[in-house]
Amino acid sequence: MPLTERILKDAKGLLGDSLKYLQNGMRLPVIVTWPDFPSKKTTIHKIAQHLGFRLTNKCLGNPELILYFEDKTIGSSEALKTAYPERRILNADCTDISKEHTDAIHQRVFGYSTIIDPTKHQGDAVQKSSENALHDGRIIHCPVDRTEPGFVYQLVIDNRADENHVVDMRVPVIDGQIPHVYKKFKKNAVRFTNEVSYSELHETAQLLSSEEINQISVFAREMGADFCEVDVLRHASDGRIYIVDLNKTPYGPPAGLSKEDVEMAVGRLAALVARFARKRNSEA
Repeated sequence: MPLTERILKDAKGLLGDSLKYLQNGMRLPVIVTWPDFPSKKTTIHKIAQHLGFRLTNKCLGNPELILYFEDKTIGSSEALKTAYPERRILNADCTDISKEHTDAIHQRVFGYSTIIDPTKHQGDAVQKSSENALHDGRIIHCPVDRTEPGFVYQLVIDNRADENHVVDMRVPVIDGQIPHVYKKFKKNAVRFTNEVSYSELHETAQLLSSEEINQISVFAREMGADFCEVDVLRHASDGRIYIVDLNKTPYGPPAGLSKEDVEMAVGRLAALVARFARKRNSEA
């Protein structure tokens, strides 16, 4: 990086930290996100900005919060646990978000599964990579002669909103709490991508029953996720919900929300993070 650009970047960082320092009563709370540093598009970055907290991926002493933040399907938080042996680390045990592991926990919590055997299944199925966030799903017809390594095969969930769109529910979970639910509407042709036509912000109880809310909370806990968002589809044929993905480094709120709804959503998420921080400080 050129010297002038580096100086400008450092100066901007110092100014930002100074403003956060004033915002928090002459102190600068820190959130350690390790090993990755969150981009501006991530939910945790927007929460930190809202609260006036500083983000760093350096293991500083006595941070307000510590978040294992690694954008990998299978990772390890052992180094972070070693750095902070006496502290609770958010997502420390969320080290495997593969489709196979996600489905195994889903089966344990909900009692039914999303994954099928494509050599025996009759009808359509979704083939997608086991790796997270590749958005490479495609519909195939079963049975097939053989499976392809690195892929999983799941039920085709009928989540049609109308003849042109499907709807996914994106559910944020922070320390077991679900402050709201996003509805993400996608065109049928791009249903397995991140290409959203428009989104809506809903109260949790508008879209999920009390039993479903509890099940999603338990699912996140069983996955080791204290800070995450899960993708939930409701199957029209049986009315049941299916969790098809868990994201432990979420980007959000989703595209297609109004400015007012984005501000409301970030404020609610930030309030839960702040409450968790206060709880930790009161226990220290």
